[in-house]
Amino acid sequence: MPPTTTQDHESLNWFAIYVQARHEKVVASTLRTKGFDICLPLSKTQRKWSDRRKEVEEPIFPGYVFCEFDSEVRTPILRTAGVVQILGVGKQVTPLETIELNALKALERAQTPVEPWPFINKGQWVRVEAGPLAGLSGVVAECKSGLRVVVSISLLQRSVAVEVNRSQVHPTDAPI
Repeated sequence: MPPTTTQDHESLNWFAIYVQARHEKVVASTLRTKGFDICLPLSKTQRKWSDRRKEVEEPIFPGYVFCEFDSEVRTPILRTAGVVQILGVGKQVTPLETIELNALKALERAQTPVEPWPFINKGQWVRVEAGPLAGLSGVVAECKSGLRVVVSISLLQRSVAVEVNRSQVHPTDAPI
């Protein structure tokens, strides 16, 4: 059962819960009914059917619900219909970082349109899709704050570092 005292509240963390496809809202509602704090950022999007169009709210991160609970008492979570697993390594569940949780809650409050974007890491191959360097591939040398990525591109058997806008690059498996 969820905590009832301040002392209990200190042992709580937020976790990512993997749920069955299209069960995010049902799982979130059920967990709220059980007394858990839930974070489920949604974004409004237009859906088109053969006979109509409708604005619907869909999870920003399909397949995931974020929940605060004591990792030692996770049976009520795992027994919730639609829950597949709590994310972690092996049998050890892994709590969300505070900065990530704050970002999720900000997204939930903002209710602003969002679009999925590839996650880019240092050392990952990317292809420049737009701008003056379109068509070149390179390795991400550094991810800076804001929306900039420094990419190392091999030209004539030499590497150069160039700053490109994050929106101009997409991950790739290897150089093209």
